[in-house]
Amino acid sequence: MNHYLEQLFCRLAITSIGLDGEEIDQITSMEKPRIFVKKGHIVATAFDTLKNYSCDYKILEKTNITTSIGQVVIIEILNEGKALVAGPSRVKDMQLLISILEKYGLEKIIIDGAFSRQTFARTSDATIFVVGANKDKDIDKVVKDTYLQYRKFNLETMPALPYSFGQNIGFVDTDNNYQELPFSSVIGNIKDIFINEVLNSKYLYLPKTISNKFVEKLVVERGKYAFDLIIQTPINIQVNDDNLEKLFKLSLNIFTINPINVALICYNPYSPKGYEFDNNDFKNKLKNALKTDVLNVLEGGIYE
Repeated sequence: MNHYLEQLFCRLAITSIGLDGEEIDQITSMEKPRIFVKKGHIVATAFDTLKNYSCDYKILEKTNITTSIGQVVIIEILNEGKALVAGPSRVKDMQLLISILEKYGLEKIIIDGAFSRQTFARTSDATIFVVGANKDKDIDKVVKDTYLQYRKFNLETMPALPYSFGQNIGFVDTDNNYQELPFSSVIGNIKDIFINEVLNSKYLYLPKTISNKFVEKLVVERGKYAFDLIIQTPINIQVNDDNLEKLFKLSLNIFTINPINVALICYNPYSPKGYEFDNNDFKNKLKNALKTDVLNVLEGGIYE
């Protein structure tokens, strides 16, 4: 994030889906780089974080959005320094904050994310996907897991269909009629989804989370159904890596209504746990697996 901010010379705002910029990570207890801000940057953060700023600022606005550490305020940075940022932890609050920030004539709004909270990706126009050696000591496992996640993010956009998908699970039958089931989630309803009428359908629409149990049922029933899946967003696939791999091996297509735009993939060959991957080896393995360029930000490069 700091590297990205260094490359930008425009009016921008910074926020975070949680606490970011602290010296020690609150979850891993490992050291973290501080967020470095420049004069003119707009920051949306919880009021209580301001005492940790090494730069001057002025408060532009107090919002009605609250976090676990206080009310979110919008400030303007008056001179460069280090910042601590704590933004909304709920998607709807982030969407509200973005709408508030837009009135400040910004060219970019930067949201510091977290891999464990992928739902926030749907609030953005583009996502930078970052993978690091810290995930696992086995480089091949890291590359494989990265490939699976990247494939999930890059699901095909739903084909043009003359249907209005709602809050409930639905399916397109062999006569091209759209029918809804009387529930919205696969959780607790898997047996009621795998009925003959649905098994023989063209498309199965799932508005909410795809669970591990649902994927396991897809695997068991493979060969018995003809449908392709339509989901709201790739982030709705919340399954472990083993089931994600099994899902992609099935002979069905998965389409998304709201795709994720992965604008850049960055990698970090170093782990704060004290080990590292060979930079070139890691880079080449990722490029070969993902079929796209990847960037180690410490090697430089400008991406806007």
